[in-house]
Amino acid sequence: MRFLPGLNARGSSQNAVKKNRDGAAGLVAVATDQTASSIILESGQPVISMGGWSGSDNAMTLAKLNRLVKSGELHYIVVSDSGQGSGTSSAISAWVKANGTAVSDYSGLYRLDTSDVG
Repeated sequence: MRFLPGLNARGSSQNAVKKNRDGAAGLVAVATDQTASSIILESGQPVISMGGWSGSDNAMTLAKLNRLVKSGELHYIVVSDSGQGSGTSSAISAWVKANGTAVSDYSGLYRLDTSDVG
């Protein structure tokens, strides 16, 4: 199963996300509803869309993301490595990159734990 686009079915990131979910409500948070729906269909697990259908909605705020991570409801987040984006999405991307741990075999995938939230 390839629930993270572009990731080999036996990739360690895919296995890590599922195995190390640690009771989080969401499997992973992603930028768009399109990506989220694909992951939901392939994995059968709940996924958080942070930016609506095209990624341009500011559905996720930095404060809300902090709260989800701090409460243990979310550990894995995919952010763009392109450096593009504006407003809340670029603030979220910068915060995730500064505070999370990059998962090595999937570009843009980070793990955040309660200890990463100040």
